[in-house]
Amino acid sequence: MVGIIPDGNWHRLGFTWDGAARALYVDDVLVAADTQTGLAACTGRVLIGCGSNLTPGTFWSGLIDDVRIYNRVVRP
Repeated sequence: MVGIIPDGNWHRLGFTWDGAARALYVDDVLVAADTQTGLAACTGRVLIGCGSNLTPGTFWSGLIDDVRIYNRVVRP
């Protein structure tokens, strides 16, 4: 499970979804994985830095830099 990373350093986060399996990486290390076969609840928007309901306490408190979203495989 991903927790708070309070060290004040930059970290690289990656998220993948292949239509069945989702995976979250922090600094190239797998930290969470599950399955999600569909996006039925998707509303067509991407929210980065906040929770889906936009309630107080769900907002990111830090810097976000160089956000990229790909619809294809990306290799380093």
